[in-house]
Amino acid sequence: MQDYRPENIDCFYFQYTHCAKVQCNFQHRQSCKDSSEICLNWFRHRKCRNRVCPRKHLNHEVMVAYFLCPVEKNTNHCLQLTCPMYHEKARQFIEHGIIPPNPVPTLSQVRRKKMVHFVYLENPQVQNMVKSANQLLNKVRSFIANSVREGKLTQDKGRSYYKEILHAILFYGNISDPVIEPNSFFEKEEFELLSNKYPDVFRNYNTHLPRRPPFTVLLDAVIEILGTRNQNEVFKCLLHLTEEMVLELSDARSNKCGNIFVSTVISCCYFVNHHITNEKTDNYYGASVSCRGRQQKEIMIDILCCETWHQVVSLAVCIGNWYKNQCLLFPETMYSIAYNVTFNEESPPETGTTSNNQHGHTGVGSGDVQNTDALENNSILKRHAHLKLRAPCERCLKMFPNIVYHPRPEYHKHPYWEYGNCAECESLSQLLYANPQIVMRLGYFVQRTILYSPVEQVHLPNDLIFRKHRRLVENLRSLGFDVGEHLPFYDPSGTDSTALEVFQS
Repeated sequence: MQDYRPENIDCFYFQYTHCAKVQCNFQHRQSCKDSSEICLNWFRHRKCRNRVCPRKHLNHEVMVAYFLCPVEKNTNHCLQLTCPMYHEKARQFIEHGIIPPNPVPTLSQVRRKKMVHFVYLENPQVQNMVKSANQLLNKVRSFIANSVREGKLTQDKGRSYYKEILHAILFYGNISDPVIEPNSFFEKEEFELLSNKYPDVFRNYNTHLPRRPPFTVLLDAVIEILGTRNQNEVFKCLLHLTEEMVLELSDARSNKCGNIFVSTVISCCYFVNHHITNEKTDNYYGASVSCRGRQQKEIMIDILCCETWHQVVSLAVCIGNWYKNQCLLFPETMYSIAYNVTFNEESPPETGTTSNNQHGHTGVGSGDVQNTDALENNSILKRHAHLKLRAPCERCLKMFPNIVYHPRPEYHKHPYWEYGNCAECESLSQLLYANPQIVMRLGYFVQRTILYSPVEQVHLPNDLIFRKHRRLVENLRSLGFDVGEHLPFYDPSGTDSTALEVFQS
C-alpha cells in the first residue's frame, strides 16, 4: 500500500485477538494495546520511531488494505463466528445475534501550534503560499472584472467564480501547517474590504469544504467567458493568465511556474462516435490537483471523489488507490491529450503543427512544444509560457487503460503522486457528466476478489467512496479542522455578499 510499510504498522491480530505467525512482518507492541487513538506522528509521516509509543499505528486505511476479511470483501458477509480478521460491516448470527464491526482507532483532536510571529513571517512555505495566493487572486479578479464589464460574464456568475476561488485558498491556508490565517494573505485595507464584501467566504472557510481546486475553477471560468471549447482559444487564454502568476524562483533554470495554486498539467479529452453518427463531442478540460503537502493533496483528492467527480471516475480512482487494479473500459474511440505548462526565458522554438484529420485533435511537429495557430504570435507570451506534450502516467494507464492517448508513453515511469492527482480525471468526469450516453457504454474490468457478483456493482462504488470519506474525515481532524461525520460544502452562490463592481477600475 502506498507510503505505508508493514514494519511501521501494528499487527491487527496482535492488537485485538491473537497473532499466530512465528515471524510477523507487522509490529507487535504491547504499549498501545489499550489505546483507542491513532499516533498523530505516524499518521502524518507514515512512521514513528518510538517503539513504546502509547498510541496505535493503525487506521481504517491500513486495516482495509492489510487485514480486511476476504470473505466479507467477496461476498459482503462473513459467516465465521471466530474469524480473526478485520470486519468493517456488522455480522448477524442466529444464535449469537449481531456482532458489530471491529473498532477503528481514531485521531485525537490536536491543533497545530501557531508559530511565533516573526518566525511565521520568515517561513518559506508561508511566504510561498501567500505570494501564490496574491498573484492568483489579483489576476483572477482583474480577468473576471474585465469579462463582466465586457458583457462576457454576468455579474452574479463572476462573483460566484471569484468567491469559490477565494474560499478554496483560505481553506488551504486553514489546513496548512503552519496555519495561515486569512488576514495573512492581504494588506489590512484589502482584508477589511474583502471580508466586508464577502462575509460568507470568511465565515465558512474553516467550517465548509471547497468542491474544486482554485485552478480548476479558473479553467471553468475561462471556458464560459470565451464561449468556446476550442483547444487553441482555451490554451491561449490559459497561457496568458499563467504568465502573470509566475513566482521568482531561486533556481533560474526551473521551467515551472512556482505558484502552488497553478496546475502543472492540463488535459483535453473527447469522444468520436464512429459506429453510429461519426460525430465528435466537444472538448472537455481538466487540470491536475494543485496544492502542496501530502495530507492536503489527499484531502483535495478525497473531496473530488466524494463530492465532485462523476461516480465512475471516482470508482476508478478508488479501485486504483485501494487495489492497484484496472476498473473502467471506455469505448474505443475515447481520446485524451495532455500538456505540461512550462516557462522559459527564451521563446519556444518555431515548430510545425500537424493535424489529425480523422480524430480532429492537434498534434505536434518535429519539436515537443505545442504551437497551434492561435499560439503562433509569441508577442502575447510575455514570460514565454508554452505547452509541452505529456504522455499519460502509469496511474492513468491503470485506471483508464483503453483510452487513445496522445502521445502514447514509450516507457512507464513510476509516479510518486496518488491516484486521482492527474488532470485526466477531471476532464473525463466533465465529459461523462455532459454525455450520459457514454456512461451506458462503459465496461467494467474488476477482478473477482474485488467484485464478486453483478449485484455488487450497485454497492461497490458507495462502499469504496465511503472509505475515501473516512480518510477525508481523519485527515481533516488531524489538521484541526472542525468537522463531523456530515461534511458541509461551500456554496459560492450565496446572496449575502455584494457585487464584483469593487474590482472594476
